[in-house]
Amino acid sequence: MLWLEDVHVHRGGTHALRGIDLEVRRGEIVALIGANGAGKTTTLAAISGLLRCQQGRIGFAPEQARIDISKVRAEKIVAAGISHCPEGRQIFGNLSVAENLMIGAYLRSDRDGIEKDLRAVHDLFPILLTRASVPGNRLSGGEQMMLAIGRALMSRPKLLLLDEPSLGLAPQLVEQIFDILARIRDEGTTVLLVEQNAAMALDLADRAYVLETGLIKLAGTGKALAQDADVQRAYLGVGP
Repeated sequence: MLWLEDVHVHRGGTHALRGIDLEVRRGEIVALIGANGAGKTTTLAAISGLLRCQQGRIGFAPEQARIDISKVRAEKIVAAGISHCPEGRQIFGNLSVAENLMIGAYLRSDRDGIEKDLRAVHDLFPILLTRASVPGNRLSGGEQMMLAIGRALMSRPKLLLLDEPSLGLAPQLVEQIFDILARIRDEGTTVLLVEQNAAMALDLADRAYVLETGLIKLAGTGKALAQDADVQRAYLGVGP
């Protein structure tokens, strides 16, 4: 569904991505793990059009047709079927939960479909229905994360980009969010996940990539990378 070929991105004077290649197949959860500054967030921003590639190609095939989105504006990428749930959630704090969710459907005009997807989001996150009139800045961290994911789903994406969904959340909430990500995948939305909790990300992911200083260092199934000695030592706290 998605593939990056020799992608280079400069960010703030830094050569943040230095020729990465990766792919996401339809129906997968693919995880990107790595240390802070490795290029994970930059990768998602390049895919969603928030940052421009200086070299390389980003291909996307939501259906049969294949398109190059490396030079496409962000709103066109959303319309093509990619939604980005950014690091830090980035909800609109002065808008209500209901208004935040409807912003996710801003490019859509199919009223019946929007109502159907809103019911689906409330089914995933019932708290968002009970708190529909509450301003976003009055939600807890976990509720804000649910709102950010729900807002992203309201564009009806074929591919969901998720950046650090566990950040700042209690372990019980993290488990709940990861269970919901598995459900989202099982219900037909492909997921590309950036996550600081490498153990949980590899356990959830069908496949994964390890990024180091703007380069892909390792790739494989989530299970295989979780058993890799270098990954265990660097990201899982296992070994000397």
